[in-house]
Amino acid sequence: MPDKQNIAAWLSRVGAKLELGPAPIPEHGNDELLIQTKAVAIQPAEYKIQDGVLPFPLSYPTIIGLCFSGTVVQMDPGVTRFHVGDRVVTNSAGTLRNDARFGALQRFALTTQQLTAKIGEASFEQAAALASNLYGAMSALVLHLHLDKPSTTPDLSNKAKKVLIWGASSSFGANAVQIAASAGYTVVGVASASNAGLVNSLGATEFVDRRHASAAEDLIAIGPFHAVLAAADSAKDQEVIGTVLAAQGGGTFLSTMGVREGVKLPDGVKGVFAQFLDDYLDLKNADFTSWEWWEDLEEAVAKNQIQALPTRVMGGLSNTQDAWDLLRQGKTSGERLIIHPNSD
Repeated sequence: MPDKQNIAAWLSRVGAKLELGPAPIPEHGNDELLIQTKAVAIQPAEYKIQDGVLPFPLSYPTIIGLCFSGTVVQMDPGVTRFHVGDRVVTNSAGTLRNDARFGALQRFALTTQQLTAKIGEASFEQAAALASNLYGAMSALVLHLHLDKPSTTPDLSNKAKKVLIWGASSSFGANAVQIAASAGYTVVGVASASNAGLVNSLGATEFVDRRHASAAEDLIAIGPFHAVLAAADSAKDQEVIGTVLAAQGGGTFLSTMGVREGVKLPDGVKGVFAQFLDDYLDLKNADFTSWEWWEDLEEAVAKNQIQALPTRVMGGLSNTQDAWDLLRQGKTSGERLIIHPNSD
């Protein structure tokens, strides 16, 4: 066993502030790896669990956090793809498992080999930032919106199909823009005007300012849209999306948060929500899961194929609450906040 004590950021209940405290070093089971965590990519879902906005049925006290990178220190003998000392990035799916041993916000955490990728010499911070939403964006576009996978030789007919990514400067949206563009689609990105340059650099062909009074009119003129993903959207944003889809005769948009309370969409327009991590735990998607984690993600990291958002290291576990508060207050945009669990 590792000779270093395990420390975790514990959430005692919904609404409570995080507290640092000791935690047992988890013991691995079948197909599981024990990782010494080096970098955790902080995600908005975490503070929303703290606030009770995302009502996961968790047993408290618990340790949350999903996407992290680190070094393999132990593993089940049945694990053949990884070795002790490997530098990896992973999604532990801890909140879906309701198991604190898989929570990322601790010095040592469990994960499974199915949701783990090797990162070679890439930095732990960049690997965690990249993986934190690449898997979700890939699932959203390919499994739910039924777009093609990225390809060096995309279907030429895809160029005539326009894909709208609302919230294109968010981490999730930035990944989605690059994936759709790499699959040959014409991507229209919507974000704040200050992020226009970023969105265009990711592969968007056209950009619309989400705050502009003519946003709906501009998008209607650009459309119709083959697929619509709301990667980061408010109630007001969803009303604009509804107006745009109604103008093209109706349609469905996929939202990372679902239709907001109080939003009334026009007839013929529907907003749907999916828990993208669930897709990778569903055995019927086993081939897709192994492709994404063991081929696509590893290649993206090795060849620097996907541009991850810039990272900001907040510090150790004691700074996690500050990171959540920044996200809650909307004081960070176009960057991924990182925690170093072993630096406290």
